[in-house]
Amino acid sequence: MPPVLFDNISGLWALVSLVPLILLYLIRPKPKLMAIPSLMFFMKSTGANKLTSFLKQFITDLLFLIQLLALLSLAFVLAKPFSTYTHDVTAKNTIIVLDVSASTQVSEGATTRFEIGRRKALDVLSNKNTVILAKDVPLIGAKDSSYSEAKEYINGLEPRDTQTRLGEAVILAGEALGDSEGRVVVISDFINTGGQDVEIAKSVLQARGIIVDFIATNEVDRRNVGMTDIIADELQTTLYVKNFDSVQHSVPVVVGNARKELLISPLAVESFSFQTPEGVTRAYIDFSDDFAVDNEVFVSAPLKQKIRVLLVTNNESIFLKNALLSSGLVELTVAEPPIVPKERFDVYVIHNVAGGQVLPGTFEDISAHVSEGSTVIVHAQEESDVIDYRGLMPLRFVGRLDSAPVVIEQMNRFTKNVDFGQLNYFFLAHKTAPMLTMASASNSTIIGLSKIGRGKVMFFGMLERASDFKFSPSYPIFWTEVLKYATDQQDMKALNYKTGDTLIFDSPQKIETPKRTVKQVTYVLDEVGVYTVDNKKIAVNLLNDGESNINGKSVFGAKSVEYELRPVKEERKYYWAGALIVGALLLLFAELYYVKRRGDV
Repeated sequence: MPPVLFDNISGLWALVSLVPLILLYLIRPKPKLMAIPSLMFFMKSTGANKLTSFLKQFITDLLFLIQLLALLSLAFVLAKPFSTYTHDVTAKNTIIVLDVSASTQVSEGATTRFEIGRRKALDVLSNKNTVILAKDVPLIGAKDSSYSEAKEYINGLEPRDTQTRLGEAVILAGEALGDSEGRVVVISDFINTGGQDVEIAKSVLQARGIIVDFIATNEVDRRNVGMTDIIADELQTTLYVKNFDSVQHSVPVVVGNARKELLISPLAVESFSFQTPEGVTRAYIDFSDDFAVDNEVFVSAPLKQKIRVLLVTNNESIFLKNALLSSGLVELTVAEPPIVPKERFDVYVIHNVAGGQVLPGTFEDISAHVSEGSTVIVHAQEESDVIDYRGLMPLRFVGRLDSAPVVIEQMNRFTKNVDFGQLNYFFLAHKTAPMLTMASASNSTIIGLSKIGRGKVMFFGMLERASDFKFSPSYPIFWTEVLKYATDQQDMKALNYKTGDTLIFDSPQKIETPKRTVKQVTYVLDEVGVYTVDNKKIAVNLLNDGESNINGKSVFGAKSVEYELRPVKEERKYYWAGALIVGALLLLFAELYYVKRRGDV
């Protein structure tokens, strides 16, 4: 047992309080002896002498012993007695930060960096464990788990195809540990491609007194050539291939039946362009290296389906007609009232109609088709304020206003990057039902959207004679995007993502990932491949230069084969004051019990 020392030696002066207690017992009144024959005979027979009686006065008086011990306890409390002991500051909690990002799939001989990290994570498990996954968004996978629970969780992990925010995962480990004692063990190849620098994060934790150990899973430099970027539109796609090695490589790029050899210098980038096919296209490099994730990409393009458009007009506008035809996606039919086909079209455009020529029921028929899923676009004309559109749009014209600029209120695919310019005059429109204003002039709706049943209604309030927008290069682009929006055709950006991006829906959607099917409101894209959402094919690729640079910076921290989990011990003091106070209180209760039992109270 370690020796007992004192932090406050002067506190031992409290032992002087024992002197009054002893004196009190010495001078207290003694019992008076009376001569009783029967008792005198008994006392003589015992042979007791006065000295023995004097000593027994202290030894056999239980009340005196209780009070003596209580005063000793309180006196020693003031002296602050303590003993020293050795404590393992890392024994209570183990926080494991395990890298599961794309670069952990790099081959290391017969295994991968992820498998090396998994094995080492199992080696360092303790009785209480928290496992944090380092990926694009750090995640606490298991918290305060037992050895068996943490082992089962780690054995069920798979690497993701995302970038690494390792520094943020280390900071999260410190937050998970809180004020508790423990150790943070970071197992990674230390290719940090986003967020906080990992060495700074380590310093933050160490400043709080937290033990942080780094274990590296990368052993030697590996070779890699990968695709790091894609620029794609409906017409052309360009792939960018980078050589991360220090030697030149001849790299074959394959797209469908096309194959091209790219001669890429060390650390250089070469490109390959091809015409964008409809649907999903797979491109890959026919080259053997140690990182397969960036050797293939997927490109998703919308299917080029003809849009059946009916232009209802008595005075055809050459500007509007050419703009509708400019995309090459439109099958245009022009109808001149009173003759309007009753068949259903994808999009109806109403412009420059003579109100007196429109037969009763024409607008009602169009409204019925819209409720079934078609779209109607009401283009403002000079006589719009006197035409009864029979409820096709929730607007009422109450006058005209003079010159004002068009202000974009809501940004979407057909309003972004468009300068609508100035209006010389326009209708002042009041809403009669809910309508989303996309653009306005003097707070009056110029472009508005609403719904009828399953279909869309659009009001385009820019009068041709009152605006120069029809001469703008953006004019045909605007109408092309309007038609794509009206028929729910996706543009390239809405069909191609990078890993780590998130899909967000208004309600739970069925999502077919490359490996499984889920139904969620939000979903983080963490696998390379093709996803299916609402019958649309979405391509997801890594395309991360930092993650593909698999050798990254110099390895720091212990190699996985060299690391051994050792306790971190420190000398600590155990103060006995608490135990002494508790002992003194117990003695006090014992004294009260004894006095009552003896009959003194």
